[in-house]
Amino acid sequence: MPHLEVALPQGIKRISLPTTFGQIVTIGRSVDNAIALGHDNLASRHHASITLTPGGYVLSDHNSSNGTLIQGFEIIKVDLNHGMYFQVGNTQFRFLEAIPSQVEAFPDPMSAADRLAHNQEAQQAASTVNAAEVPSSAEARSAGGIKLNLSNAPAYTDDELATDPYTEEIDDDDEPDATPTYAIGSVDALASIGRHVPFSAANIALVNARAQIVHDADEGDQATAEVLHILRMLIYGCIRSGASDIHIEPKREDSLIRLRIDGAMVEVCGITMDVMRRIFSLIKVLGDIDISKKAIVQEGHFSTKVPGRRIDYRVSFTPSMHGQKLVLRVLDPVNSPQRLRDLQLPGWMFNGIKDVSRQNTGMVLMCGPTGSGKTTTLYAILRQINAQVRNVITIEDPIEYELPGITQIRVDDDREQTFNNLLRSCLRQDPDVIVVGEIRDAETATTAMQAATTGHLVLSTTHSKDTVGTVFRLLDLGVEPYLVASTLNLVLAQRLVRSLCPHCKEPRKATSNQILKIGRTVEGVPPLHVPIGCPQCFGTGYSGRRGVYELLQATDELRDVILNNPNMTSIHKALEMTMFQSLRNAGIDLIMKGETSWEEVARVVGFD
Repeated sequence: MPHLEVALPQGIKRISLPTTFGQIVTIGRSVDNAIALGHDNLASRHHASITLTPGGYVLSDHNSSNGTLIQGFEIIKVDLNHGMYFQVGNTQFRFLEAIPSQVEAFPDPMSAADRLAHNQEAQQAASTVNAAEVPSSAEARSAGGIKLNLSNAPAYTDDELATDPYTEEIDDDDEPDATPTYAIGSVDALASIGRHVPFSAANIALVNARAQIVHDADEGDQATAEVLHILRMLIYGCIRSGASDIHIEPKREDSLIRLRIDGAMVEVCGITMDVMRRIFSLIKVLGDIDISKKAIVQEGHFSTKVPGRRIDYRVSFTPSMHGQKLVLRVLDPVNSPQRLRDLQLPGWMFNGIKDVSRQNTGMVLMCGPTGSGKTTTLYAILRQINAQVRNVITIEDPIEYELPGITQIRVDDDREQTFNNLLRSCLRQDPDVIVVGEIRDAETATTAMQAATTGHLVLSTTHSKDTVGTVFRLLDLGVEPYLVASTLNLVLAQRLVRSLCPHCKEPRKATSNQILKIGRTVEGVPPLHVPIGCPQCFGTGYSGRRGVYELLQATDELRDVILNNPNMTSIHKALEMTMFQSLRNAGIDLIMKGETSWEEVARVVGFD
């Protein structure tokens, strides 16, 4: 897969180039470029671009003030070949058709004085050449020196540029995806990323696992000042960017800090092993974890107090090749939807779930893989329930958020407090609503179904691919068909897709392959937006995430099918008379609205 290597101040970055004809990668000083060179004062705002044509990748200069250079010559347009270097402003680039086994050092950029001397020599050499011997493609001149047009690329039609060159071919390139995210560069730079918050890192108070404030806001002795500053800045960066996890990873000689933002890993910076060990010791003290043990799995939790709220953190230490790796899961309630209306559900889905949440009996299931937002949806439904007039009990592993007015119980397998055992115990606690964190086995499934038939509303999750698969999952666990048919009210399948960054997304004409999979005529498919990347989205092209939903509502026709040896065909036929919409079609709707990209839905949902 073709790439660009860019010599940035923080090091060489590798960027994947688009593989669809007509896609343009813009380069310049302005933040709205795909490759923004904000650090380079010699680059023009919109300096140059790279376009994939049927003849290959073409580099074009956009009448920039300092020109785009190849071997010292200013160019108008040139066909890129493997290993070719070019200079934009004071920044060096290299075009690669495949990733090399070794990183090659970049040549120094040409200074203004060297460029002037080079142009004078080139003009003198050009004046001695017979005009008939000079190719017509190299006749362009300007006051700044000779400008070469070394591209033979013809003008292509929109239909030719809309053809996907990889539609019918197998990509033999087995190199890993090298599409970069934005490198933040330093811990202190976290203070300026993301959204504005009305306080600083110094206002963050650290609270240990015993609910004691260990380091109050603006407090810290000299011995711990450095690690306190780093930890507070990491937490502050998560608050500003909405990051869900902090990773501190030991390497051979140093360690790396990364954040997971909108599902993608974003590099912060490297730190020394000594600083990493001191950070680990501080976090172990906060999480009430044994600091003397370093070669075992360790878990804990702590929290922080910031103006207006408390944020919890789950701590996980795991042994790796070069020492323990730390992952902090950030449980910030501000970063997740709090109410059912915040889930961006279609109106008919919202009304259906709200109506069922008011019922006294039945079962509501959420399904999807790990990280698809099932627990968030479950909590949003719980907040819809009036816990002042109904006794709500949850069984969770682990408890992620504390909900006022609700009895929350944690699973503890070491003490034989399993989902099934706790569920049986909860039935003797006079519950109105029971939440089972996950249905994992036949006993839990059967007990939950029986509870749903005896005057309780039961909510739970399963690891099923989609709503129809959840029905078969329950039957495969050995639950009697009559229990499934009589108790199941709703099944909600969901995935999380990244939303396109509003600052840099661009429309592109749909390819024939995309039109075929969407199932509409060419006239019925609008331009589809693609991610570009800018500083606001850390170079990913995406900002935030949203749900893609599929809702199965149990009807009398569906219950009859479940009772009589169901199969996929019979269930889908029973759903034809409802408003059922598959995850695939829901994803296509979001693409057509410009809210996410084709590649993102293909990655998360798939088009098979």
